[in-house]
Amino acid sequence: MIALSTHKARRDALHTRVGRPILLMGNQDRIRNLPMNAVPFRQDSTFLYFTGCDVPGAAALVDETGCTLFLAPPADDDALWHGHADTVADVQARYGVERIADIADLEALVPSHAATVAVGDTQATARAGRHTNQTLRYQDGDAALVDAIIGMRRNKTAEELAEHRIAAGFTAAAFKAAMSATRPGGHEAHIAALFDAVLAARGCTTGYHSIVTVRGEVLHMPHYENALEAGQLLLLDGGAERPSGYGVDITRTWPVEGTFNGRQRAAYSAVLESQLEAIAMCRAGTRYRDIQLHTGRVLARWLLDEGLLRGSMDEVMDKHAAAVFFPHGVGHLLGMDVHDLEQFGDRAAYAAGRDRSPHFGTAYLRLDLDLEPGHLVTIEPGFYVVPAILRDPTMRETFGTTVNWDAAEEWLPFGGIRIEDDILVTDGDPEVLTHETPKTIAEVEALVGRGPSALERLS
Repeated sequence: MIALSTHKARRDALHTRVGRPILLMGNQDRIRNLPMNAVPFRQDSTFLYFTGCDVPGAAALVDETGCTLFLAPPADDDALWHGHADTVADVQARYGVERIADIADLEALVPSHAATVAVGDTQATARAGRHTNQTLRYQDGDAALVDAIIGMRRNKTAEELAEHRIAAGFTAAAFKAAMSATRPGGHEAHIAALFDAVLAARGCTTGYHSIVTVRGEVLHMPHYENALEAGQLLLLDGGAERPSGYGVDITRTWPVEGTFNGRQRAAYSAVLESQLEAIAMCRAGTRYRDIQLHTGRVLARWLLDEGLLRGSMDEVMDKHAAAVFFPHGVGHLLGMDVHDLEQFGDRAAYAAGRDRSPHFGTAYLRLDLDLEPGHLVTIEPGFYVVPAILRDPTMRETFGTTVNWDAAEEWLPFGGIRIEDDILVTDGDPEVLTHETPKTIAEVEALVGRGPSALERLS
């Protein structure tokens, strides 16, 4: 966990940078169907970063006198329904703040000139905006405050990295369990349940809805609806999130019956080669977009050899034709959110004067900074055979004969392969925080199907 003294030091540094009172809003509970039945709660990451408080409906005032934490007082019968009700002194000690106040007194105690920022909870954002006379929308806020938050959160400290490393170890255990339980006759839902259960047993949630699918060509497949059959590839994109909010983002792809066939092995080897070369580039001073372009070149070399692309390497790269089979960015920032700081848009992830590429594929790149020690980024190249892309007239017109469309159609229904790790940029060699999760062909084939099925493990 993150120490109380760290939260206080963060608040002090934030106030020094902004130079005026700061109002931070937390998220509120969201009703699922009845007022007493809420969807799983997740605190706003910025609020959690500066307070460590995961109580729904909280707010905080940071000024020259310290921090006032605003909370709803417990109901008279709270101890009956929820256990022991803490005293004000208990709560103050738990969060290490100078004062505790009733959330009902927020408007009376917070000055209207306080700096504030939008959060994901629209009601909380609207309340902050009304009080500070701003029309806040998502990604909006006081410019100095937003820049200070980005500057403080973007480079990870040793204390934060310790949380990430714990999450990485737990997630490796979940991946190993999922791989060993995979076999024909199983189901995506079984593997998803096992993966999430391994993390829950270690006191973690998932940082996002785990992607577990034999339709890997659907990049963010939200459903678990397919039985597992021989000849298929299973893609799992998931990661533990610690109570502190820090987590990991890992993807692995493996054959359902435990052995890669010829095409699967060739494609997997190409993706892994591109990933390893991209990881080696994650050094201080490297422009992240250059990693994207190099990854595309490595994949293009294999696509040309395989006959899926045609022409010279220069022609293929000029056309950005590898994007037909690698249609997304190579990675993003990671921290308290799986796409860290993305609530502030490209302001946090693109250097001043840099805009998104107009080219298909690279346009989805979520990061274009010159890397610095302390940046934590993902590297996640992939190879996908997507029917919607292959049969799109606009795509065929854009890429023309550079793509061998007939040869690509012969790969259907292949699915997709993605290999993703979390990389710390250091003063020297990059550090792969997620190295414990198997990814070589030999490691994967040695694990898949070698343990009890998911249902056997969960029974």
